[in-house]
Amino acid sequence: MDSKMLRVLKKLYHYENKDYDAERKVSIYKTTTLTFAEQELLQASGWVANDLQDIRHDEIIGKLIEQSSNDLFSWESIANAFVAGVGGSYRRGISALGSYHTMIHTPHHDYAEAERFRACKVCAFSYSAEGWDNLSFIRYAMHLGSNYSGTSLGAYVDMSEFAQILEQGPILPTEQDKQMFRQLLHSIDRADVSETPGQYEKRLTAEKIIKGSSGIRRGILQSLATVGVVPNRLVELAPDRWTDKEAIINAEYELDNTKGRSDMEMPWAGWQGRLGVDWDKARAIFGDWI
Repeated sequence: MDSKMLRVLKKLYHYENKDYDAERKVSIYKTTTLTFAEQELLQASGWVANDLQDIRHDEIIGKLIEQSSNDLFSWESIANAFVAGVGGSYRRGISALGSYHTMIHTPHHDYAEAERFRACKVCAFSYSAEGWDNLSFIRYAMHLGSNYSGTSLGAYVDMSEFAQILEQGPILPTEQDKQMFRQLLHSIDRADVSETPGQYEKRLTAEKIIKGSSGIRRGILQSLATVGVVPNRLVELAPDRWTDKEAIINAEYELDNTKGRSDMEMPWAGWQGRLGVDWDKARAIFGDWI
């Protein structure tokens, strides 16, 4: 997606450019505020301004698992997109790493509420997600570099669009993307033994390896932690197996840096400098070129 299209979407999804549908309890964004040329650009791109869907846990899980049989998906295609996201040539790829992991490993299951929080203990689908939602806004946020892979709903929205993107051709990182990704991994790996996630984020900002906002950097680190490339000290995660979300989120109660903070979450919150990078898991996903 080019910068011109992103500017149009930024205008479309401005927080003041919407009406609230009280019956369906969902925001609908107004295309009438766009110029004729901007509306034509949306239409030519195939972008749906308001994709309203009635979201149900069991349906989302079924559709997500069904998508996993798409031959366009592979660790290679996802890794390439993620590295392009890290490097900045394709921010949309940041969310794909965790979403793909969720898609290929989430088991068939019914909604079963976790003991400590009101969401499915297997996939973290929130009880409040049942009902109407505007999936177009979520897609827009992912194109900006936001990471929505923490729940089955986010993974479904991510992978359903990403399948359409891959139909147009693979996403390939540039040499600069690859260099920045390697720099990121080595930056993490040379941490002091006691360095905390918060301290590392400040160091990463100072090192200026990753361009963009603090949210983009956090999303990248969370993605790498989700597949175990960045280990945490409480729950072992890996690219080749599933761990229920309840076990991951419950571990937050054992951490000091998550108490009273809604922005610091497991598994990234459970990293410590002495853990560095799990290079075996990194190579399993990204290959020897890292």
